[in-house]
Amino acid sequence: MRKRRQYVALEKQLLTKHSQKRDNEVVLEEADFKDGKLSYSGYSRLKGECEYVGYAEDIEIKVPQNYVDGFNFCLENMATNELSKIKKDKIETRIKALILLFVGAVILTIGLMVIEHIVRQEFALIISWVFVWAASEKMFFDRKDLQNNRFNILHILSAKVVGY
Repeated sequence: MRKRRQYVALEKQLLTKHSQKRDNEVVLEEADFKDGKLSYSGYSRLKGECEYVGYAEDIEIKVPQNYVDGFNFCLENMATNELSKIKKDKIETRIKALILLFVGAVILTIGLMVIEHIVRQEFALIISWVFVWAASEKMFFDRKDLQNNRFNILHILSAKVVGY
């Protein structure tokens, strides 16, 4: 019971300490930059912190003053590379989904048309539905994740950059 009170007190202390920071504000530090440019780890941290900012809110990125000038250019380069990769992944996901759907349809057709034993037909039906489900999962869930990543990056690109 005593430990529980300690944990609750620690939680309150942390929430009070960090409540001054707004949810739509991201502060980048010197460690997020390398050779005067945003590092990959800094970019990953920026994306991670902006992931839960609602699209209706404007993001404000605070950057050390000596990195403000080249920050937007570097951010746009990294984001453009990632956006093109997302576009390729979306096309690849569609192709994989169509292939899985086709394989499922072929197995279903073979199972119903060629195989005469009822147990083997049911087995072929189950296998075909596994392929159809995998195609559906790729088409609807994987594409949705890629789309969310895309909008998150575009949201970051529209952010206001401020030096500190």
